[in-house]
Amino acid sequence: MELKDTEKTENIGAASAGSEKKESVSKKILNSGPISFIRKKKKLLIFLVILIIGGMTALQVKAAVDAAQLADTGITQTFDEVTSKDISNSIAVTGTIASNESRTLSTLVSNTEVEEVFVEVGDYVNVGDPICNFDTSSIESNIEKTRRQIQVNNARANLELAKANTQVAWAWEDYYDNQADGQYDLSAAMNSYQQTQNSVADAIATLEDRERALDEAKDLYHDYKKAKNNGTVSTNSKFSSGKSSSDYKEDIRDAEDAVSSASRSLQNANLNLENSINSYNQAVEKLKDQGRTDLRTISNNMVSVVEAKLNNMTTNDEAEEKIREYEESLDKCNITAPISGIVTSVSVVEGEEYSEKSTICVIQDDSSYKVSATVDQYDIAKITESMNCVIKSDATGDDQMEGVLTFVSPVPQSSSTESSSGSSGGSSSGSTAYPVEITINGRDDRLRIGMTAEASILLESREGVKAVPYDAIVEDSDGKFYVNVEATAGGHSGAPAGDFEVPSAGVEKASTEASTEENGSEEESTGKGGRKHELSEDDGSITPPDSGNALKTSYSGNPLANFIAEKIIGMPASELYAETAETPTRRVEVEKGLETDYYTEIISDEIEIGDRVLINADESSDTSSDFNMMGGPGGGPGPGGHRGGF
Repeated sequence: MELKDTEKTENIGAASAGSEKKESVSKKILNSGPISFIRKKKKLLIFLVILIIGGMTALQVKAAVDAAQLADTGITQTFDEVTSKDISNSIAVTGTIASNESRTLSTLVSNTEVEEVFVEVGDYVNVGDPICNFDTSSIESNIEKTRRQIQVNNARANLELAKANTQVAWAWEDYYDNQADGQYDLSAAMNSYQQTQNSVADAIATLEDRERALDEAKDLYHDYKKAKNNGTVSTNSKFSSGKSSSDYKEDIRDAEDAVSSASRSLQNANLNLENSINSYNQAVEKLKDQGRTDLRTISNNMVSVVEAKLNNMTTNDEAEEKIREYEESLDKCNITAPISGIVTSVSVVEGEEYSEKSTICVIQDDSSYKVSATVDQYDIAKITESMNCVIKSDATGDDQMEGVLTFVSPVPQSSSTESSSGSSGGSSSGSTAYPVEITINGRDDRLRIGMTAEASILLESREGVKAVPYDAIVEDSDGKFYVNVEATAGGHSGAPAGDFEVPSAGVEKASTEASTEENGSEEESTGKGGRKHELSEDDGSITPPDSGNALKTSYSGNPLANFIAEKIIGMPASELYAETAETPTRRVEVEKGLETDYYTEIISDEIEIGDRVLINADESSDTSSDFNMMGGPGGGPGPGGHRGGF
């Protein structure tokens, strides 16, 4: 607003030069406020504007150089040879050197004074070397007391045994008396049974007679009727004179009545026989039951006898065991080393009282070592005992020691230290980890118990395989893997003529048309470690991403940018995007085998040892300090994690 007022005042001053009052007002306005500051600092402001414009142009040139370098990673090709290698995959762990055998010494001596200690921490002892001595007076007193207790126990046991034997004798007497009474009742039941059995036999004989008489009466009547029909009744002597047909029928009825009577008599006899049998069986069962009861009583009393004998045999076991322990303790009052090794702790002091089974000292055999470590829960399923290992430590430098995985814990322990590394190179603190032990083959005098060691557990290995850097392998959208093999003018022996291809750089000169709009969308393939490349579906050529096309227009036509580029870099900014000739390659499909930190096994009959393969450039920036045109940090993600190993 003040600037407009000033311009207006100057116009008025020019139109009315003779007015002193207005002229004075104009001079005051021009010599005061921001206008005065701008007029006084005009050169400084012009310098600052030029500096800002130059700085922005420099940033544009810098971005152009970065974009050219990124594009140049596709133009400047890097090749590596296909080699025959022995490769392996492993899990790296960090652990502590420990002895393979450790003994914690203790004794059954209790409430006994330590008389003398012969070792200190760090001493080396051999088998049989003295460790310490104990006072034996209390042990001898305990032995005497325990022997008196055994005598008392024996007397009590003998008394219980006598009581049990008496009970058995009385039970046998009861058994014999009850058996005699039962035999008498059984004899009476047997006599009754025999009498009723005879009655049944008589009833059966009578019934049989009556049935025969009935049959004879029926036969005679039948013959009579037949003879009567034939008119021979008078001439047959077996027919009684004067007897009629009704008389013979009456004889049949009388015979039937006699049979019925005999049948009832037989039924009564059978009923009496059944009763006598039941009486006999009851007598038998009563005798058996009484016998079983008496025998059970005898058996129980005999068990009491056996128990008394067993108690007599075992009553003093605990006391006798104590005596043996005390006697052994007498021998163990002179403690000696059971193994050779280093004394790593001493827990007894001369003159102090020793508590039973307390630790005296710890001896660790240093003739062989193991690495105690832990493996993260994500890797524990990959390892098994007997796997080969390689071990290194600070004490052994670059020398590697061989070992064998001898223990894998089935249960985890909570680990708060970094102890294993898998695909990410290590485990985070507080993760679930499983203890493992690696036995070191042989002995190395440079090792000490408690040292830190690094070990690689070898999961799998290959010998003499075709191997290439993993950056040489490209994966297409179908999940197939390829490598680009260098093709010379003469061609590879396995490649047909005319099959050579030159990968396009994917970077054009300055143009306002985007290449992606002309060619359509392209498939992207991501390689190992986060590297991304574009794979042409037509000719198999590899094209780095067109990073920088969006910036071409902004500075390719900028004279100041071209001037700075020519003076500082030595070429116009537009030439930073010029195409460059490349070595021809041919795309070969491969099968991936074992993958390690850097090398990957490839399987293909079209590739031979010594062939050169194209290394695919990483599209990400090498530093995070660069800035793009939007003012944000440049650079992309680096390679992914790799497997552990040396």
